[in-house]
Amino acid sequence: MLGALIGTAFWWGLYVLVFRRDRRRVRNGVLLLVALYSSLSTLALLVETTLPLGDLLVLAVVMLEVLGLIGLGMFLVWNGLTMVRKEGRSLGNLLSGLAGLFLLASPVVAGALMLTLHPVGLGAGALLALLALHLGLAFAVFLCASIPYQLFPRKLLTEGIIVHGAGLVRGKVSPLLRRRLDCAVAERERLLARGLDPLLVPSGGQGADEPRSEGAAMAEHLIEETGIPAECVRAETASRTTQENLTFSHRILEDAGIPGPYLVATSRYHAFRAALLARSLGFADEAVGGPTAFYYVPSATLREFIAVLSYRRWWFAMSFLPALGLVALLVRVATLYA
Repeated sequence: MLGALIGTAFWWGLYVLVFRRDRRRVRNGVLLLVALYSSLSTLALLVETTLPLGDLLVLAVVMLEVLGLIGLGMFLVWNGLTMVRKEGRSLGNLLSGLAGLFLLASPVVAGALMLTLHPVGLGAGALLALLALHLGLAFAVFLCASIPYQLFPRKLLTEGIIVHGAGLVRGKVSPLLRRRLDCAVAERERLLARGLDPLLVPSGGQGADEPRSEGAAMAEHLIEETGIPAECVRAETASRTTQENLTFSHRILEDAGIPGPYLVATSRYHAFRAALLARSLGFADEAVGGPTAFYYVPSATLREFIAVLSYRRWWFAMSFLPALGLVALLVRVATLYA
């Protein structure tokens, strides 16, 4: 027991040290996941060895976790239907529903394939099960990196605020985009109270279905709706991606003679990926996020996960190679004994 407690304390200490040094790292999620697993393992050991019927209590908790996963799958399916109803049909809006169906169906399909006892069925079932587990662990790492970043933002003292764009609705600022702008205005008020007068750079180009650029619409909203002086707003209107948002906005602020690092105002679910990209570009920027409608968060979080996974696709693929080797070994053994 003492060894388990020391191990748990070590992992938590290492996580806090690394997180405080740089919050914009995926590896923070790995360390937090290990620390949480160590804590739960230690707690289960404590319950088993000290409480009456401890084994049954631990088994009951495991069963509740299984039921929780089923409930999560059903919630994601419901959320996908809600997204389609409120936001329209698109792959992005269907994402949470598809994830829910995968979560519910993959154990059933994998089990059915493996019960065939045929080498091909065993291999396909094991591959599906291991792939689902691999994706689940990757998503858990992402959440463990993203959520603490959202909950404990680093509020920089800076004279530059970049506001990330989002789609317009008939050329006007959407509710989602308004919350990003409100976040930027709140940060400006905080900095004004500290004696700094930041330049705001609303950033976003013109999409194919938009009558004007997002940056121009955001600048108009900041000046006309929130009362920020026009000289304190400079729109960036050429970017099409988050990476371009950061790169082009940096040029504007640097040309204005304002040194970095800068604060990035965006949606809360998007803050970690924005900070991750800033780090990969060599910027010391930190991101802060405004709130988002609850029904929108699951699909948005899954989109963020897929985007971050694409940045680390080679790590993801390489870490899955041992699983492929295990499947190949299983198929080989099943073939020999068929």
